[in-house]
Amino acid sequence: MPTPFFSIIVPTYNRARLLDRALESVLAQHESSWELLVADDGSTDGTWAALCDWTRRDDRVRCWRHANRGQAATRNALLERARGNWVAFLDSDDELLPDHLALRRKAITELPATQLWLAPMRIVGNPLVPCCVHPGEMIHIDHCLGVGMLTIRREAILQAGGFPEIGYAEDSALMRRLLASGMRIGRLTQRSYVYHRSHVDSVTSNQVAANDIIKAAHLAESRLRPTGNLHRNAGAGIGMA
Repeated sequence: MPTPFFSIIVPTYNRARLLDRALESVLAQHESSWELLVADDGSTDGTWAALCDWTRRDDRVRCWRHANRGQAATRNALLERARGNWVAFLDSDDELLPDHLALRRKAITELPATQLWLAPMRIVGNPLVPCCVHPGEMIHIDHCLGVGMLTIRREAILQAGGFPEIGYAEDSALMRRLLASGMRIGRLTQRSYVYHRSHVDSVTSNQVAANDIIKAAHLAESRLRPTGNLHRNAGAGIGMA
């Protein structure tokens, strides 16, 4: 099997009723050089059976399952298995518009030295989320960092150590690591990632629960942070969707 240009990373937990929308959006991509890596993070609702059906539909879909360990650890496990030179991310309750990967491949081809591409998301539902920098405050998702905004060279994210396993705002913590490394970053304007926030089990749709998780994540991240200077210089103004 030829090496795919993109590896799409999808962790999932008890999302059997939403999986089809996410995975169908990948198969509908105009860009065809991809592999889809999905890990069932200890689901109990039939998610694994649904994933097995998907592997029979398209041999570019590869699936694993393991005991529950959280989104960050699950994404890291999939990153180790990825074969593509570039990695994109999709949450199992979201979806990609058909030109999502094609837009990124065009940008990568035009600016090959760029290692990380960022793009805003299209929001379905409430655009306000709890701020990971100031727990208790609500900010617009456009002022945050969400994993769906990222497309990155696989070797770059692996060298950065992947996602910090801190329970919430792992995306933001990862971005601080990447900024500290001095990598070249490009920006796209098209909103081709669709972020669904209208269902009740979305973490950020529940403000009280999200704020509790943020507080715990701040404590966990403080134990991972190399120095205070690194955090101040690299992380200023970054939030998390």
